[in-house]
Amino acid sequence: MKPQPNFKRIEGVILLYGLLIFIAIAFAVSWRLENVYDSQSHQELLIPLPDDHSGNLDKRIEVGLLINNIYNFEAGQKTFDVDGWVWLKWSADLEKLMKAQDARPQDLFYFFNQVNGYDSTMVPGDLAPKLMPDGRYYAKFQFSGHFFANVLDFRKFPFQTLKLPIALEIRSGHRLGLNEPLTMQLDHENSGVGAYIDMGGYTTLGFTLAGYTHQYESTLGDPSFVKEPRRINQARMEIAYKKAPVATFVKIFLPLVSVMVLSLLSPSIFATGWDVRVGIPPTALLSLIFLQQTYENWIPELPYITFLDTIYNACYVTNMILFGLFLWGSNAYNLAPEEDKASVVARIDKLDSYFQKGLVVFIILSITTNWHMMGVKH
Repeated sequence: MKPQPNFKRIEGVILLYGLLIFIAIAFAVSWRLENVYDSQSHQELLIPLPDDHSGNLDKRIEVGLLINNIYNFEAGQKTFDVDGWVWLKWSADLEKLMKAQDARPQDLFYFFNQVNGYDSTMVPGDLAPKLMPDGRYYAKFQFSGHFFANVLDFRKFPFQTLKLPIALEIRSGHRLGLNEPLTMQLDHENSGVGAYIDMGGYTTLGFTLAGYTHQYESTLGDPSFVKEPRRINQARMEIAYKKAPVATFVKIFLPLVSVMVLSLLSPSIFATGWDVRVGIPPTALLSLIFLQQTYENWIPELPYITFLDTIYNACYVTNMILFGLFLWGSNAYNLAPEEDKASVVARIDKLDSYFQKGLVVFIILSITTNWHMMGVKH
């Protein structure tokens, strides 16, 4: 009867192990609820422009964008490279002001989210602006530059939609000696994207072009903006991408599913194979850690967890529970008297069946719940 005290001690250890797992789950759920919301504190204040193009026609600039190529996307740096065309149309009155101020057409705008200006180019498409039949002037420019995507939301990774923005802003009217801002109109008919905007591993969903009033966080000390916030018209083109389904399944989910299928089938091993059963959850845990670290190299460091993180967390908990179950079963079998081993095996197999089904339900519920929690905002 000496094995009985040892078995009681082992049961106590396993109960303590289960308590630690429960505390870990409670902490993870609490932390998850705290990080449901969008924690980004600094966001651009963009006010949509009306579509009626109201404003002084003589102070209006029409803007068009054609994006030919997007490449060198770096998720960790939130940067990407763009080649394309931009064109402007402006009135004869503005042309007179420009000549009076010795201003060129490219002095009327800039790319707000462009970085590394030393590595960018802006080449006029014509030697001089063209006079159009309607009396306005026209100029186009071929540009190439490095751009920054401030808001990349990876909460639903690998099912998130990435939007890469190109934000063109019209300079203040004060640059031309005006006391009123320059207004903007978008050339939706001719704007668009070219044939080389696809990125490896992503599916291109399309683009949007919209006009905004960008309200700056500061007046920049400019006395012209002392009485009101600094507001600039912005033409914003956003090109949307999604992770390619084949790449998502083959590179991300197939290895994960394979490991978890083996883990969830391990309770089906007969209880007498305790030495094989106990070794499966630790091996699966090591495999999961390796797989998670591999995919995390594809995305930047984030202040929140992604949808795929929650799947891995559920898989970690599952394997920890399986290890505790197999630890209890192996000790129960080895410490049981010879005459009781058959009944102990039957009890272990029955408990294994319950845990096997329950853990499958646990994983499905965890994944479903977290999917619906993703992207919820205040």
